Amino acid sequence: MMRTSVLFATALVLTACGGGGSEQTVDYSGRNSGQVFYSYPADQQTQISVHAPLVVQFSEAPDLTLADITLTGPDGAVDVDMSEADQGRSVVITPRLPLAFNSDYTLSLNGMDLQGFSDGTLNFTTGSAGTGPQDQQQNADELVISRQMPSGGDDQPFMDFSTVHLQFSQPLDRTTVDNTTVSLNDAGGNPVAATLLVSGTRLTLDPQDDLTPGSDYTLELDSALTSKTGVAYSGENSFTLTPQDSTPRETLVLEAMAADPTKDCGEDGVMLSPISGEPINCVPLIAKLLGDTTVSKLSGNVFAELAFVPDFPDATPLRISKGSLLKGEPLEVLIGGQLPAGFDSGDVTVSFLSDASGYLSPAPYSAAPEAPRRVQLTLDLAFSTADSRANGAFTQTLLQVELVGRAIVVDGRMVIDAIGVIEPEVLGVETAYGVLSFHMESYGDQTTAPEPEVDITGPSLQSWQPGDFADRFRPGDPVVLNFDETPNQESIVPGSTVMLTEQGADVPFQWRLDGASLVLTPDQPLAFGSDYQVAFTDGVQDLSGNPANPETLDFTMVDATTNSPRTPYTTTVYPGYGCAIDPGSEDLGNGIQGECASAYQDQAGDLLPVPTMPANRAIEVQFSRNMAADSMVLGSACGQGSVRVEKIDTAGNCQEAVPAHLSMDTRKLTITPQQPWEEGTLYRYVLASHEQAGCAGEVICSQDDMPLQTAQLLGPDADKGGPDMAIAFTGAA
Repeated sequence: MMRTSVLFATALVLTACGGGGSEQTVDYSGRNSGQVFYSYPADQQTQISVHAPLVVQFSEAPDLTLADITLTGPDGAVDVDMSEADQGRSVVITPRLPLAFNSDYTLSLNGMDLQGFSDGTLNFTTGSAGTGPQDQQQNADELVISRQMPSGGDDQPFMDFSTVHLQFSQPLDRTTVDNTTVSLNDAGGNPVAATLLVSGTRLTLDPQDDLTPGSDYTLELDSALTSKTGVAYSGENSFTLTPQDSTPRETLVLEAMAADPTKDCGEDGVMLSPISGEPINCVPLIAKLLGDTTVSKLSGNVFAELAFVPDFPDATPLRISKGSLLKGEPLEVLIGGQLPAGFDSGDVTVSFLSDASGYLSPAPYSAAPEAPRRVQLTLDLAFSTADSRANGAFTQTLLQVELVGRAIVVDGRMVIDAIGVIEPEVLGVETAYGVLSFHMESYGDQTTAPEPEVDITGPSLQSWQPGDFADRFRPGDPVVLNFDETPNQESIVPGSTVMLTEQGADVPFQWRLDGASLVLTPDQPLAFGSDYQVAFTDGVQDLSGNPANPETLDFTMVDATTNSPRTPYTTTVYPGYGCAIDPGSEDLGNGIQGECASAYQDQAGDLLPVPTMPANRAIEVQFSRNMAADSMVLGSACGQGSVRVEKIDTAGNCQEAVPAHLSMDTRKLTITPQQPWEEGTLYRYVLASHEQAGCAGEVICSQDDMPLQTAQLLGPDADKGGPDMAIAFTGAA
């Protein structure tokens, strides 16, 4: 980008921020008491993390105590803590426990009428859960669009460089998301080449080239688009989008600097955010598996393209291009959040998977000339680490991370401070969270600001699955290629740039990118005893277009064949123990599940306890053989179905069936309840079988037509099942 007039464009932005020129410093002395200059979340903002802090920044320090703060939600008042930043001008309110998903909240401050807010209070709505009970993952029974960005209004104009961000009412089935179910077409009906990204309820469509200003485009969604639970899309099918002209654009170069290169984020003396009071550009990850001290310092240059400022007095659009990078310092790797693993993650890389889009807007709550502008940015990010041992645990895609902040002018430099929450998965088991206090400053002389670094290296393979452990690989497991940087999704072409073959014959597969990992899931499970080969060519590219270092990898599935088929059994169950219970040995009222059914009851086994089950967890069962998905039928009433989930009393009597959703992989069954398990309530899940051969009736079976073996200690024949496996548990927090 040419920067010949960037100072002119920037000056216009800064004037709107209360600035008058390149030497101006914000003067706070004339501010009126009680004006709100900034809030996080913004008033009426939706999809807020349940872990988010609340921030209200005033023109001067208010006289507030904890007793003056009232946060109310669906269950009444919420217990909070309060801290301050920016010499008391920022009030930071932190809920003591996570907020409820899909819920409305209201923040009141000592009866103060917060000017500029919809009703004198701060109102916001929390987002959906990424995992757990269905009603926490969805906010409506039908699949519709719940939010669209840009909205197309004066405060979010749709631009020739805009990225479309959609949020849905239910998590999407990613196998139904492609350019036939979600497409952008030009005025002639021709599809526009675009990158499609999907994760949970969020979908991003990023046109590969800029759109033509003034020309009508149509965003089309087909009813073949479905949710994870099979609900078809039933919302509006067609949206007309008319991009506005952003030219002539200028590039504003900003530096995201580390809090202090010589100190850890938690040490005294590091630079703190004036809105949150936390160290700037530090990414903490709070998770039991990691401990509460895992943090990485981010830094780098950000190249923001600004639309022509005079054309957009209500909101100046900006873009940060796909492929932009921020670098982070290594994360400490702890086992169970306590024990050092003996290595760290290596450098962390944060890649922009799409064009990040946002706006510089007038202060929403105050007309004071010194009130800072509001900054909104929506980012699609990929995390990866330099050490392959940590990359498999940390690398992932985070879609639609929203930053809400303020922009002011200090000594001729635009200074941006913003807050956002990231919620990465750790080891695929736990959802961590971290509050990012993002800070950027423009270079004082834009004509001599750094140019973007030129990336000349392509992706290389760090590690892969199964790798050296093919003897542990099971049918249904995906092949995973972990790269040292994030590949460009558009360069992944099955059968061309990425191949999976069995003795030279193509093996069809579905694929997805998660951070720097390419996950290949064969349409049919890989077979024991067969030879396979996975390969990728230099047609695979990184986000800068550099070709990968090609590789061809061979592996052989372990030979696990037997002379004759035998019944499947459970290898793991959660919660509980993988055996049918001996009748008469249970004592549910005293927390006793009973003894495993055995042919040797004179040698009594352990009395198994009734386990507790956290309210937000799903039931998971893994099997020893490939299972017949159509044999898994969820009962809708007591005693019905080959899979049953029931509320029971202490005598084991069914009170009612529990609504749930079944999802079946080759060797894994997941039962997700519609609502969280109730604390203190007794439940039972049943895996049905029978003590005979064959699969007639409501019986869980393998693909070999063998019934589930539930009681191996009974010494059954190899072709016979067993009694129903009924596992009781108690709901917990």
